[in-house]
Amino acid sequence: MKSPLRIVSCFFAGIGTFALVWFVCHTESYFLPYPLIDTKLPSGFSEEKFSSIQLGMDKDEILKILPAPEHSIDRDNWSYGVDGAAFWGDFAWISFQMCFDKEGKVIEKKRYVYHD
Repeated sequence: MKSPLRIVSCFFAGIGTFALVWFVCHTESYFLPYPLIDTKLPSGFSEEKFSSIQLGMDKDEILKILPAPEHSIDRDNWSYGVDGAAFWGDFAWISFQMCFDKEGKVIEKKRYVYHD
């Protein structure tokens, strides 16, 4: 027969585990095992391809590597990634952004993590 202390300990461990899982799945937490868990990206986009974009590249060169952005701030600022990909929780999501100069060349690229 199990001791009452062991039963109580198991009970609180179970509640603690449930609370931790609920907290991680519902608080816009950054999900370290798979950071893109709640990020919708266009087909053909990957973080590796985004990383290969170099400052000074023009839009035509980029479109040979990445698809055209589906959601962009404007034509001089391209953005990839929107919230809402996870079916069973609300996690942080990631946006990949590039800024262009007047000649259409990349002058900045960033990876943002949103906890909204």
